[in-house]
Amino acid sequence: MMRNLGGAIGTAVLATIVTKREQFHSNIIGHSVTLGREEVRARVAQMTDYFIAHGVPDPNAAREQAIIALGKTVKRQALVMGYSDTFAVIGVVLVLAAIAVLMTRRVKAAGGGGAH
Repeated sequence: MMRNLGGAIGTAVLATIVTKREQFHSNIIGHSVTLGREEVRARVAQMTDYFIAHGVPDPNAAREQAIIALGKTVKRQALVMGYSDTFAVIGVVLVLAAIAVLMTRRVKAAGGGGAH
């Protein structure tokens, strides 16, 4: 039962880390992706042309879809970065656990006889 409880707690903690780090990275990336930047305007124009070429007749609707697609791209990249941060946390915990194991003493068996 304790193993199941530990697994559930560990999974919940890792899911929380992924969520919080994804929100953090999305916020940071979102501050950089504004229509005031030339690169962003060029990307939106490129994506607008793509949507117009693929069946969206209204340029305003195509631009709106381009902005939505750009937002989804930001979210996807932030999620990847959130998972990367979570794997880093798992690595640190693994190293700490390995150090704790190396610092433990070996227990000598009581009695000199063999196993019964």
